[in-house]
Amino acid sequence: MSTPTERADEMARLVIAAAQQDNACVVTSALVDTVMKLHADTEAGTANEASVRRLIRKHAAPAGVRVVLTDDERYWAIREQLHHMDGDQVHALHDSIADGGDDDPRGNDRVLVDAISVRLSNRLSPARLWNCKPVSVRLWDEPEPDAVGAMPEYAGHGPVVEALEILRAAEVRVATVPSRKVLYRDWHGPQGPQGAFIWPGAGRTLEVSWFIDGAHDERGMRSRDTRTVRAARNQALDDVAAAFRGAGWTVWRVLSRKTATRRDLRVDVTPPAAGQSPAVS
Repeated sequence: MSTPTERADEMARLVIAAAQQDNACVVTSALVDTVMKLHADTEAGTANEASVRRLIRKHAAPAGVRVVLTDDERYWAIREQLHHMDGDQVHALHDSIADGGDDDPRGNDRVLVDAISVRLSNRLSPARLWNCKPVSVRLWDEPEPDAVGAMPEYAGHGPVVEALEILRAAEVRVATVPSRKVLYRDWHGPQGPQGAFIWPGAGRTLEVSWFIDGAHDERGMRSRDTRTVRAARNQALDDVAAAFRGAGWTVWRVLSRKTATRRDLRVDVTPPAAGQSPAVS
């Protein structure tokens, strides 16, 4: 069994390897947290985080990796990035953060806000910035984009893009799931997500759900609403199925077996194989 020091050393080397491969040779607090969570169930993942950070600093220079862990290190790394942006770009960043209000995580990032404030002041840049080479990874959290019809991580997925185009061409409403925190009363109501939402399933299959007042199923609904909402969702998923059949996709209806009346849960769709003739419905 490894000693605590050996476990910490192994974890530190895993973090450095992740920085070299995926983070432009920069170790940040977020990267350390991500790697340690990824290996939480392994022996190395039981390492003490303070020891891991100390050993990261020990191995960083020989590995050609830059460490940006403390607020001071992060402040100057951000100043380097801002130093290589022209005034209009920095002003645009400042205005974007202000416009985002409470929904923009950058507004609560005191290190970033202070760095921008100093960059926009009339003070001369310190000598340490004159010939600096900024890190090539973003050192602050950008606001998450809303999920329009699918989660942002799937927005560029070919079949998902094609499926959304089919729905829009058929004038089927697509749901928008906001990235910001929304109060329960605002989510579960007319202001909540409404329409079709796509999830990648197994293989080439996509799963299409239908949101009504922020819910894609009947759980937690008041019983007097169930019948009306069930009929509306069934009809909406009928329209979804028709749109995909018309485009030559294979369609499966997924229904509940727990209700006396028809209750559609979702529609599963698969695009035709390359070179395959569209299916005749």
